[in-house]
Amino acid sequence: MNVNLKRLKELGAIGRNLLIISLLIVAMSAAFVIFQTTEKIVTIVDEGNTMEYTFRGEKTVGEALLDNEISLGEMDEISVPLDNVLENEQKIEIKRGMEVKVVADGKEYVFVTAEKQVEDIIEKLGLRLEELDLVYPAVDEKLDLNFDEEIRITRVTEELDTNKYPVKYTQVTRSNSNMDKGEVKTIQKGSDGLRSVTEKVVYHDGVEYSRTVLEEKVEVEPKEEIKEVGTNVYIATSRGQTRFRTAMYVTATAYCSCEICTGPGNGYVTASGTRTTANRTIATSKSFAFGTEFYIPYFRNSSNRGIFVVEDRGGAIKGNRIDIYFNSHEEALRFGRKTLKVYVLD
Repeated sequence: MNVNLKRLKELGAIGRNLLIISLLIVAMSAAFVIFQTTEKIVTIVDEGNTMEYTFRGEKTVGEALLDNEISLGEMDEISVPLDNVLENEQKIEIKRGMEVKVVADGKEYVFVTAEKQVEDIIEKLGLRLEELDLVYPAVDEKLDLNFDEEIRITRVTEELDTNKYPVKYTQVTRSNSNMDKGEVKTIQKGSDGLRSVTEKVVYHDGVEYSRTVLEEKVEVEPKEEIKEVGTNVYIATSRGQTRFRTAMYVTATAYCSCEICTGPGNGYVTASGTRTTANRTIATSKSFAFGTEFYIPYFRNSSNRGIFVVEDRGGAIKGNRIDIYFNSHEEALRFGRKTLKVYVLD
């Protein structure tokens, strides 16, 4: 009796286990059927073109590309390995390789890359950007497959350049009625000052591009030049108070009618046609017309009281130079050469 009861219990346990196994098989079969029949969806982004791919069962990334007739080039990049099994609502990104040209440091780099952002392209090339460098297109710009220009890197450097320049002095002119017209006296000599200019110089690829003044200061102040000019136009002569045109200092020489002084020809006839006369005739440059009267204080005690008339010319007489006629060569030699103050009378 006990043996039969034990046997019945064992048979009951076996039956329960078989039932459990059967239930598990049914559940697994149902799950497999559900898995195979449930629709899944993934998103494929092919260089900006987005598509949705639906499938049932199990698919790899590579199979999904084949189903959509998508092929990959040697330099194309995909975000998920081709042998990975797709998951529902997964996103796959494909970046297409393109040929780009980068110009930098006097060189051209041409290569194929799947990177599209300018900064990533430069980084992949191994070029370093400094803070001031200019990049075209901008580093944060994303290129498309139709981009047919070049990426250009302009190296920008800056330096400070300080130069010194003279500051020209100014001239101040004062009238002095105690000085004769034509006289000029320097009261204070002028001198240039000095200023410094500091500029920021910008270079593009080693070539100067721009200059900006940052600081400008005067280091030495200029010293003005002060001059006094005469305004007096009257001089006391044997005629009394006589008005003059201008007073000036001249180099005075002497001549006579001999061949040594005047050369061959008639030395007694002046260039104006008058006869040479001591204490009257002087020769000047063409700056003074014939008949112009000169008062020469040096001769104020002579018979003509220092008044001479321009009647002659001389080839060597130029500028502030006059030649005074004397009766004899000896007198001319004794006079020699002198610096005299003269007055050109009105």
